[in-house]
Amino acid sequence: MTGNENKDVSEEAYQIVVNRENSQQAQELYRNLQQPGIRVVRFIPHIEFDKHGHLTAESVTAEGWRRFLNAVFAIWVREDVNRISIQLFDKILTQWCGRADAVNLQDISPVGADCPGCSVLRFCAGECLKHRDSSGKSVLCAGYKAFISDSSPYMRVMRDLIKQHRSPMELMAMLRQR
Repeated sequence: MTGNENKDVSEEAYQIVVNRENSQQAQELYRNLQQPGIRVVRFIPHIEFDKHGHLTAESVTAEGWRRFLNAVFAIWVREDVNRISIQLFDKILTQWCGRADAVNLQDISPVGADCPGCSVLRFCAGECLKHRDSSGKSVLCAGYKAFISDSSPYMRVMRDLIKQHRSPMELMAMLRQR
């Protein structure tokens, strides 16, 4: 949706694993992805637990994930809407738009006790099972919640543009005028 609408469906996404170290260099990492030919990017959080159930030193934390996503989004929303498709951003915007291809809440994996009443469940779908701690809650939950909250004003504008049959790219021009 936010990526190139006419892209070849066989086009592969660049998959970038985000760990504790590179999560602190989000702007540099994303700037390197802005080269010609890169059209689709999927960020994969590195989450690994030690034998005691604690995150390893290499794992990205919830706060690191939030900072990383916010830093990438700040550049993307001003420069790359419809040029580079960030799969997570596309998924969230799809949810904002209420599209039929959005996550069906009945298809979500079993979630932690806090998830059913959560306001962002429709965006994260309970997150990846591998990222859940012993209580069943995603270790990235706070990061996702913060990012979804932080990006929501921009997502609402893009949603409204799409509903008016306009391009979400118009948001970039609006932001340049500020």
